[in-house]
Amino acid sequence: MELRHVYGNTYAAVGATALMPVYKLTDTDIVLMDTGYARLDRSALVNLIEGNGFRLRGIICSHAHFDHTGNVRYLQQRYGCLAAAQIIEAGISVNPDAYRANYVALTYGKSREYLLEECFPADVIIPADAEHLDFCGARFGILQLPGHSAGHIGVVTPDGVAYLGDCLIDEEQIAAAKLPTSMFIARDLESKESLRNLRRPAYIIAHKQVLTDIGPLIDRNIAFIHDKGRELLEDLEDGMSFDQWIYAFCQRENVRTRNEFKFSIVERNFANFVDWLTDEGKVEVRREFCAKHYFHREK
Repeated sequence: MELRHVYGNTYAAVGATALMPVYKLTDTDIVLMDTGYARLDRSALVNLIEGNGFRLRGIICSHAHFDHTGNVRYLQQRYGCLAAAQIIEAGISVNPDAYRANYVALTYGKSREYLLEECFPADVIIPADAEHLDFCGARFGILQLPGHSAGHIGVVTPDGVAYLGDCLIDEEQIAAAKLPTSMFIARDLESKESLRNLRRPAYIIAHKQVLTDIGPLIDRNIAFIHDKGRELLEDLEDGMSFDQWIYAFCQRENVRTRNEFKFSIVERNFANFVDWLTDEGKVEVRREFCAKHYFHREK
């Protein structure tokens, strides 16, 4: 696993699908931000740590998604390091039953089958209004950036480098994405807008870029969400059920996965967009015997 220098004592470990910031407390002691996939990144992380003679003192988690917390528990157990998480994400991470809050389309049984390895106990709880975190002898800034997940945070290293987690995705991810992952889209848009006021020497975008200017990327991320909202409205024929609507979307986007876990993510993301369009007054929900049917709201 490559270790890329970013600024000062801040580096980025180049994982399979994401950058994981590394802050050097000393030449040997480090704090890691997020831990990647269990299956794809574990051995490379261990090789990075042990091959460089690092001592992992702590992990700061941006949010409880499987591609960010896949190795937290393993690293806690292997190195005895501390893990810090925002209070909502810490609660979600406790066990598969809670973790299902981020994967609501999975059944109870499937959530336990798929998500057990991603669960961990947070040693340090970051309050929902925290602006900094004193951790492993250093002070890190905390950016409360909810929306992508309920308690999503960014982290500012003592050098001033801002790790933005998944609040923004890079151009390559935008081009490849069928639908953005966002639990609360209205709140996510607010968090993205808030980044315009941030002035830092460098920004680490988890998937998968280091930038010195994020203004254009903020614009692209916000436009991407609004574009997808318009596409969903174009897919909707008045009176469609949820299943009919998501079928039309997946047919247009050529979403053909038979993987149950991957489709659960598509279904969750689609449902979150439907809820947002409903809140925005663009979709009307009519219920008959508890069955939902969707209509364009008349202007």
